[in-house]
Amino acid sequence: MNTWRTLTCSAWLGWQIESNWAAPWLFALYVLVKPLAGSLLLVCMYLAARATAVGGVPPSFLPFLYVSSACFMVIGGMTFGMSQAVVTDRESYYMLKFIRMSPARLRTYLIGRGLSRAGQAALGASLTVGVGLLLFPELRAALIGRTIAWGWLLFYGLVGIVMMVALGLILAGAVLNMARYGMFLAEGVAGVLYLFSGAVFPLDVLPFWLRPISLALPPTYWLEGMRRSLLGPLELHSTLSTWGQGQLALALVASTLALVLTAHLFFRWSEQRAWRLGRYDETSN
Repeated sequence: MNTWRTLTCSAWLGWQIESNWAAPWLFALYVLVKPLAGSLLLVCMYLAARATAVGGVPPSFLPFLYVSSACFMVIGGMTFGMSQAVVTDRESYYMLKFIRMSPARLRTYLIGRGLSRAGQAALGASLTVGVGLLLFPELRAALIGRTIAWGWLLFYGLVGIVMMVALGLILAGAVLNMARYGMFLAEGVAGVLYLFSGAVFPLDVLPFWLRPISLALPPTYWLEGMRRSLLGPLELHSTLSTWGQGQLALALVASTLALVLTAHLFFRWSEQRAWRLGRYDETSN
């Protein structure tokens, strides 16, 4: 079966599954409100910290926090979409085994499902940033008051898609061989990445013995590159603040290539093991 056809059909199927529970206007409201609520929660934490520590929180921290959380939504959408597709197709629709037996490649099908969820997350993130521009003058000054590096933004966007697909394949491969609690794996891994990738605070806030973990993760370089492309250099001191765009791009590409190789080998092994052990029609209930 044609790879492009599998990808587009699975993405369309994912969109139908995600959006058919409500009227279009209600689903659009859900896509906006859910990510916006998470971002506003972080903003409230920032405002509380600024009010408590007068002069201790620089104004540039709000754009850092807001843009990082919006970008990280896409990572969470892709990884959760691919791993959740394994769980729902196996345990709710009982179709995963037949997809595996069909001419379509399972990994291509799962990538399409993940892209559908990532597209929804990207839409929600864009709307969240738009609302943030209306509400917060610090964000307006950081985004509207400068020229966005569109070339670098496109580069980081394309490499980021590859990185997120690789992360999703690793999680989907792991869920294939988990009869129980597979639905919680993506959320747990997303929480770890959220902590270590510098999405909430600069890497220097972490203990020094944890920073090597952050520097080994591709999302760390991707988030820094996205912030740098949108906001330019910030006043916040960080391990990566002295790096140029070229260094960030090289680190992102190298770490993403290593992640892609790991994802390819791990998913192939997981797919074969799950078939051998009968995991494709094994349910948790």
